[in-house]
Amino acid sequence: MSRLFLGILVIGALLVATNPSRTDFNTWAQSFVAKKIEEEAIKRGENPNDGRREFGGAIVGFFVSNMPIDRQNYLLLSLYTIKLPNDNGTEKSCTFLGIAGQFVPTKGCDLNGSHSD
Repeated sequence: MSRLFLGILVIGALLVATNPSRTDFNTWAQSFVAKKIEEEAIKRGENPNDGRREFGGAIVGFFVSNMPIDRQNYLLLSLYTIKLPNDNGTEKSCTFLGIAGQFVPTKGCDLNGSHSD
């Protein structure tokens, strides 16, 4: 029983130590967008190293860092909710789970570029 308790305690401490901050979210969003721009350039047969990837990532980094993003900190993990514009001019909520230094889209996030709304 004490080993189980110690294991849970260690895992909990690791999750607390790696709970990502808002700054971590901003950095992740910037690199995520840069990667998506590079993937799209490769799909179109264009040079992914022409500077658009860095420029796009920097622009997104600026906008994300200034957007009102709701962070719910649960000590072991965080939920980040961001409002994104829809194609029809309205907004939709997109929520990301931040846990163990990683970000995972949970609901309302269409990150693959498909428009199945």
